[in-house]
This record gives sequence, C-alpha cells and structure tokens, in this order.
Amino acid sequence: MVPKFLVSGVVATVLLAGGVAACHRQPTTAAPAASSTSKPARPAETPLTVRALRQQPKLLDSSLIYFAVKHTSVQRWQEVSDFKLGWQVETERVQGTKRYSVWPDAHIQESQKKLEPNWFTLKGQRVTYESFVVHSDGDYTVVHTTLARVVQRINQDHAAQRVRHMTNNLTILEK
Repeated sequence: MVPKFLVSGVVATVLLAGGVAACHRQPTTAAPAASSTSKPARPAETPLTVRALRQQPKLLDSSLIYFAVKHTSVQRWQEVSDFKLGWQVETERVQGTKRYSVWPDAHIQESQKKLEPNWFTLKGQRVTYESFVVHSDGDYTVVHTTLARVVQRINQDHAAQRVRHMTNNLTILEK
C-alpha cells in the first residue's frame, strides 16, 4: 500500500504544475484574419444605355466600332481593331443617309487612305455595317443589328468602361 502523504504529494505536484503551466500560457484569442492577396474588387461599372449613346455622339461611335470589331464575323473590321491607335470616323450624307466611315488610327492622313473603309449607318434603332470585300467584283458584306443589341452585348462583356475610354482615341470628321 502507498502511503497517503506520497499520493497527496503527487496530486499536489500535478495540480501545481498545471497551475504554473496555465499561468505561463499565452491567452487564446481569435487569430486575426489573414490578409487577402486577391485583387481588390472593381467598383461596379455603370452600364451603357441607348439613351446615353444618343446623347453622346463619340460614345455612340465608339460603341458601334466596339461591337463591329468584337461581335461581327466580318474580317475587314479587324483592320480597325487596334484600340491603342484609335479610329478616325468621317461622316457624310450618302443618298439621304448619314454614313460613318471608319478608318484605323485616329491620326490617319489622307494619303494613307487607299482601301475603301468599313462603314456603318444608323436609321432609328437599326444599325447596318458594311464592308467592301477585297478582290471581289464590288461585293459588300452587310450585317444588321440594333442599338439595343449593341448596348446589351457591351454590358454583357462588362466593357462599358472600355468603350467610354475609346472616345479618347476617336477623331470625328464631318464632310
């Protein structure tokens, strides 16, 4: 049989050791949240509207160019797809309709305009894109859409801000 004082001494030692350990332990608190290395959330982009396009001619032209480059299957519209160089748009009346001829490069010179440009017309809500087919007997590729469809696609692409920025690289010339 083990003497009582030995059992009492062991119990006291265990309790004392536990108390000392508890006193020296760091207090437990909730760990701070780890800093996130992900990209900060982009501010919500204000979507384009048909009304905004109607009120801002450069925004209208930029939107129609963006749609032609990104959402038509017309190969010649890729000639004006350099967003850094920008665009020169010449407007003129042809058979009573305003035609918007689109040239690559906001600062293109008349001597550099050798090939017939791509162009679009706007009648009410209807947009018509036309491109001369190179090495043809005067054929044109024609694509029809609406302003509402153009706005819808730009907003679906989350490209409203990009289109707004395009106006900085756009020159409009009236003939």
